[in-house]
Amino acid sequence: MKPQCILFIPVSSTSGIGEYMRSMIIAKALLARCPGSTIHFILNEKVSYLDNCPYEVHLTKSSPTKNSKFVNRVISQLKPDLVLFDASGRGDQFKQAKNVGAKVTFISQHKKKRSRGLKINRLLYTDKHWVVQPDYCMKALSGWQKTKLSFLKKQLPENIGPVFQTSTEKDQYDILCKLNLVGKDFFLFNAGSGGHYVSGVLATDIYYQVAQSFYQKTKVKCVVIFGSNYPKDIPIDSDVICLKALENEEYIALLSKATGRVICSGDTLLQCIALHKPSVASSVSSDQPARLKLCAEKGLVLAAEPTFDSLIRHSLLLANRKMNTYNELLSNMTKEAPLKALTVIVDDIMNLLSDYD
Repeated sequence: MKPQCILFIPVSSTSGIGEYMRSMIIAKALLARCPGSTIHFILNEKVSYLDNCPYEVHLTKSSPTKNSKFVNRVISQLKPDLVLFDASGRGDQFKQAKNVGAKVTFISQHKKKRSRGLKINRLLYTDKHWVVQPDYCMKALSGWQKTKLSFLKKQLPENIGPVFQTSTEKDQYDILCKLNLVGKDFFLFNAGSGGHYVSGVLATDIYYQVAQSFYQKTKVKCVVIFGSNYPKDIPIDSDVICLKALENEEYIALLSKATGRVICSGDTLLQCIALHKPSVASSVSSDQPARLKLCAEKGLVLAAEPTFDSLIRHSLLLANRKMNTYNELLSNMTKEAPLKALTVIVDDIMNLLSDYD
C-alpha cells in the first residue's frame, strides 16, 4: 500500500535537534519511495528550525509528549496511515494512533528510552521499535522485558545503528567548492545542535575557541558548524569558516571529506564510526557519556572532556599523523560491520503498510 498520510512526532526541544533531523531524513526517504504521500510533523513552537521544515507542521506549546490532548486531536483529524514517534509520545498517544487505524512505530536512542518504549501502555500499540544504536552500545534486554515481548507476541527492538543519508561524490565536491576547500586539509568542529551548555557555557562556544587555537597552532583550515539552536549571532572570522547549519547531505559530505573531526557524542559520533572517520568527541548532554565511554573502550574514538584544554590536546593528537593514534582508530572502525539503518527503517515501514493490501 502507498501511504496517503504519514505523521512524524519527534522530540523537539530548544537544546537538541537529533530526533527532528532523523525524522526529516526518514521522511525524505519515504517520499522517494512513495511519491505523493503527505507528510505532517508535530513540533514544539519554540524550536528555531520551524521555518526550515518543508512539510505541514502542527505546533504545540511545548514538547508533544506533554501535550497529549493536542496530539490526539491531530491524530484523530489526520487519520494517518503511519505514525512515527521518535523518542517521544505517551501511551495514550500510541493508543490513539492505533485506534484510527495507523501503523505505530517508535525510535529509541538509548537504554532509558528503549525501556519507555517497552512499557505495557506503549508496547500494546507498537508495530515496530528501532533502536538507533549499534549492538555494542546497548545492553541486552532484561528477562522481564523479553517475557513481556514474548507474551504479547511482539518483536524485539532492533538495534540498527545511526540513521543518515550517505553522500555522493557530487555532494562532496559541491560542498567543498561552496566553502573553497577543494584539495585542502581541514578539520570540522561541531558540538551538536548549538543549544547545549557545559558548566554554564555554550558547548559550541568552547568548540569555536578550540578551532581558533587549532588553526593558530597548525594552520589547518577549520570549519565550525554552530547549529540551528545556537542562540547568538554567528561570528565573522577570517581564519575559521563559521556556519549556522547545513542540509543533511552537505553535513555528511563535509564530515566524510574532513581531515579530522571534533564532535559531540550524539548521532554524529556513530555516523563517524559507521563512515570509518577518525574523530575526537566529548559529551555535552546527559545521554552522551555512556555512549562515548563504550565507543572509547572499543578504540573507536578519542574521548575528550568538554573543556578547551582537553579538546585542543586531543585535536592536536588526532592531527599528528606520525603517531599511531589515527591509524589505530581507523583499523578498529573497519572491523565494525556496516549498518544501513535508513534502508532498514524504510523497508520495515513498507512491509508494515503492505498489511493493508
